Order: sequence, then structure tokens, then C-alpha cells
Amino acid sequence: MPDRALVVGASGFLGSRLLALAPRHASLVGTGGRRPVRPGPWRDTQLDVTSPTALAALYERERPGVVFFAAYDRENRLATVDAPVRAAALAARSGARFVFFSTDLVFDGRTGGYQETDAPSPVMSYGEMKAEAEVAVRQEHPGAVVVRASLFVGESGVMMRPLYECDNLLRGQPVTLYRDEWRSPTHVDDVARAAWDLAGLEIPGVFHVAGPDRMTRLELGKLLCTVFRFDPRLVREGARPADRPQDTSLDCRRTAALLGWSPRSLVPSQQRAGAAAARG
Repeated sequence: MPDRALVVGASGFLGSRLLALAPRHASLVGTGGRRPVRPGPWRDTQLDVTSPTALAALYERERPGVVFFAAYDRENRLATVDAPVRAAALAARSGARFVFFSTDLVFDGRTGGYQETDAPSPVMSYGEMKAEAEVAVRQEHPGAVVVRASLFVGESGVMMRPLYECDNLLRGQPVTLYRDEWRSPTHVDDVARAAWDLAGLEIPGVFHVAGPDRMTRLELGKLLCTVFRFDPRLVREGARPADRPQDTSLDCRRTAALLGWSPRSLVPSQQRAGAAAARG
């Protein structure tokens, strides 16, 4: 693993955990945008990811051996597509490894249990941008790693995820959650750990990293009330809008076999045992 690592989007939820869980030997630089990077044993710098000049200057100054691109903006194509593609090209020219983070929303949700070999077929604009970026990143940097994840769950400083559920429940506001939309919620630390492990393997390609529990947004909301001690009475049941994919759960067996470990279950052990007993 190269000693010099750059985390683009280090002020975000995943980016902050990439810094926190980095190997001890790593010399780290993290970029902030609208928020500053949390203090820690790393250097930080502000970056406008949509600026080609600023990005090129950052690479020239830091000369990273590995780049993790975690920055994105659901409403901004420049940040979500153009910036990572440009960053991948710069990494390829300098010989740096490159890890790009994508989403389960590149799939249409008709089947669920998607594998890395399944063709993306997004139905949402954010998924369309990420799917486009995946292809272009790998064209610019054939050695790139693309990590597809699902909903992040966890804490990082004052941030909690998933944002909609946690932000509202923390403030005592009710949330309406879908009973018919399935995802593979994943602890953010497991995504960060997998990204570091994959960067060290030098095996390019697309890798699914997600938790083992296929659950609806409604089930996840109830689980969050248990984990974070929110008021479960605030959780309301609703139906998924027609323009959202129904089931984008991910099959992560290939990545687990490669790494030798699997992301943790978010379901408490006693609840898993009870479910297993009921099935038996």
C-alpha cells in the first residue's frame, strides 16, 4: 500500500471514516468543501472539486500514491461525474491507485440481489450519473477500483446516517418510510475498511460492499430507533413512489471471498436468533 493517500471528500460521512480508519503508516491528506475536515492526525485542505485547475494543483502538490474519491453532489453533474473522471485521469498519469465510490442506485430495482456482473440500468438521475461515472472512471484509469455500496449507517462526529431518518428522528420529527423499498444498509466503517483493503490488493474492477441484511426502509427505520434510541412512535409507514427502484439489494459474496471478511449485520444478535428460530 502506498504511504501517501489523498481522500477527496474527507469532510463528508464516508470520507471522514476513511481518514479515521486509515493504516497507521499512511500519510494522509483530506479535502473539505462546504464543511471543514475534522481535526486528526492528517493534513487538510479546501478543494473545489469542480475546478480542473484546483484538482490538478492538488495532485501536483501532494503527489498521492492512492486516491479515494468520496465527494459527490446529487444535484451537480460536475461534482458527481466530471470531477471523479478528471481525478481518475490525473491518478492514472501519475501512477496512483484510484478508488471511486458508487451506489446501489445504478440498478433499476426489478430483481434485487444484484451482482457485480449485472448491467447497470438506473431509473433515477443520481443513479444515472453514478453509472456514467463508473464507466468513464475505468476508461481513464483501467486499474481503478469501483466500490458500490448501499445506505450508510453509523456515526462520525456530529453526523449520523442515514441522513433523512436520523436527522428527523434526532429532532423528534416523524418520518414516513417505505414498506416496499428494499436496500442493503451497511455500516460506514465496513465500507471504509473494505476500500482500504481493496486499494492494497491492486485488483481493478467493480466490487459490491454492503451489509448482509436485505431490509425495507421501514424496517431500517425501526432498527435505527433501537440502535440510536430514537422514539419508534415517530416512524410512519408509507408506499414507495413509482419513480424509485423497488429492490436494489446487493450480492457481496465475491468481495467477501476476496477480502476474507464480510460487513457486519446491523440487526441485534438476539433479534437475528429470534428470526432464525421462527424460520426453523
